[in-house]
Amino acid sequence: MVKSRFVVLRMKDIVRTGIFVLIGIALLIVLIWAIVPNRGGEQHGPMGSFNPGTYTSYIILHNRPVTVSVTVSEDEILDIAISDLEEAVEVFYPLIRPTMANLSHQVIYNQSTAVEAPLESLHTSRILLEAINTALHQASTDVEEEA
Repeated sequence: MVKSRFVVLRMKDIVRTGIFVLIGIALLIVLIWAIVPNRGGEQHGPMGSFNPGTYTSYIILHNRPVTVSVTVSEDEILDIAISDLEEAVEVFYPLIRPTMANLSHQVIYNQSTAVEAPLESLHTSRILLEAINTALHQASTDVEEEA
């Protein structure tokens, strides 16, 4: 014979558990949102066609302008470089040159700005990718057609 048991739950315990579950789910969503890399204005996939040439965009680092140059042919990205980088800026952003070298290599190899940013320089990578995207947008043949 099976004995039945009664479980008594207080409403206070149920509400408290529900609140903790909601807080846990909210924290999990925020954590996933913060970790997912491809946010913002990044391009995803083949870049398309370009007007051949070198296009520049500027970023401000430590109150000084830094130039990001992107050289393209009609159908591919050929070179990405950073210039006008003063020593004072490099002191405050020591990872900017290695990060640019890494991103430049990946973008040229993949022909896309949907690349993996190094974990040690996520913020710097995001800034540089935005500048690269701005220059690529200037080079895009679609921009000319819209005007």
